[in-house]
Amino acid sequence: MKNNLKIKKLKNLTYFLVKFSIALVALIGITNEDFATWKWSKIFNDLDISNSSNFSDDIFEGLEAHFINVGKADAIYLKSGEKNILVDSGDKEPHGVVVSYLKKQNVQKLDLVVATHPHRDHIGQMSDVIENFKIDTFIEPNIPSEVTPVTVTYEGMLKSLRNKNVNARLVRSGEHFEFDSVKIDVIGPVSPSDNINNNSIVLRITYKSVSFLLTGDAEKAEESEILKSGQNVKSDVLKVGHHGSNTSTSAKFLTAVAPKYAVISVLSDKPGSPAAAVVKRLEKFCGKNIYRTDQSGTIIISTNGEEISVKTEKQ
Repeated sequence: MKNNLKIKKLKNLTYFLVKFSIALVALIGITNEDFATWKWSKIFNDLDISNSSNFSDDIFEGLEAHFINVGKADAIYLKSGEKNILVDSGDKEPHGVVVSYLKKQNVQKLDLVVATHPHRDHIGQMSDVIENFKIDTFIEPNIPSEVTPVTVTYEGMLKSLRNKNVNARLVRSGEHFEFDSVKIDVIGPVSPSDNINNNSIVLRITYKSVSFLLTGDAEKAEESEILKSGQNVKSDVLKVGHHGSNTSTSAKFLTAVAPKYAVISVLSDKPGSPAAAVVKRLEKFCGKNIYRTDQSGTIIISTNGEEISVKTEKQ
């Protein structure tokens, strides 16, 4: 057993050194490009960091959460061992980015796909995902019929689910899923709302001693309902609700969550995005551990169940 571990470590080191050498040669060979414009993301891609966050071809036995850079939209890929989970699929543009990212991660099957709610910036590329991957279970919220959207994007998603005969379910608070050591609790929505955002599926995901809270676009009303329901929201990592908008992440909810890390999936297309008041509230708990896709690109948070590490596409 010890010999096998030594061989594995040697293989991992060799893999990294080869990749680093290739990237270094490419960097040295720059002649016609202004060095000042050289992007960290190029080296990030050349090293395939996003494809092997532990610098190994071996299966990562912890939990990785990839917050894919899809602008002011959500797309989160979760990986643990051979289990693959996708929460939301970004907006329709940039087209194909989510499927491309998953294929780069060597995903062939998705064990669980979650559409937190049917707004375009959360299900924009869901039809492409459904068409390109085998899906074991697909869940979405049980939204009141009077507020269910009638859009090309939503209808296209439903059509793809039917065409591929995917096992699709409507869920609310109280559902539970397990994938080996990964436990997923649906803690919202507690009750139906006439606001689509407040029908967002909210997930608390735990791997051993580490927890993630993914809140979709849940606004303060849904946050309040979740707190009143008495469910455990305390989490180490918070995916900030509604892209950092001041409609979400109330002080009371944030106090209950008490995160050490926060991720905001956002596009800085206008001043005040994310809201300064939300960032200030987050700083009280997370300090400098607030990551934004507009500043850091794709963000990968990994855990072995005890410790947490963060890698970003941009420095």
